[in-house]
Amino acid sequence: MNYEELLNIPYKPWKLLITMTIIIIICGLIIINIEIYDVYNTYAYYKEGNIVLNIPINYSDTILNGEYFKIDDEKSDLEVLYVSDILIDTDTLVNYQEVIVASSKNYPENLIINISIYYNKEKVLDKIKKLL
Repeated sequence: MNYEELLNIPYKPWKLLITMTIIIIICGLIIINIEIYDVYNTYAYYKEGNIVLNIPINYSDTILNGEYFKIDDEKSDLEVLYVSDILIDTDTLVNYQEVIVASSKNYPENLIINISIYYNKEKVLDKIKKLL
């Protein structure tokens, strides 16, 4: 093919429109069926073979019903061993609960860990409906 033949290729916009529409519909259907979690990021510390979390009262119920947690991209099941009574931080006057979670990995004693707790699994379509 030379340059003249390339310039004279017939352009059919309806084929492009149909192809783009099908691609958009397929991508939309895939995105709607994806399930996602809500995530709560916090810090915890390692004590006597378990992970200790201080969770504010307004997140307490949702976090305790969580699916799993991640530490350094390592996924573990959320197995709650102990939940304390309501405590108060005298500096910030915030109510919280101390939650002890089973750990599958050993860390040095009193090591501060960045932890992400995944809870409330929903489909993307349900999240979008809630936002609207």
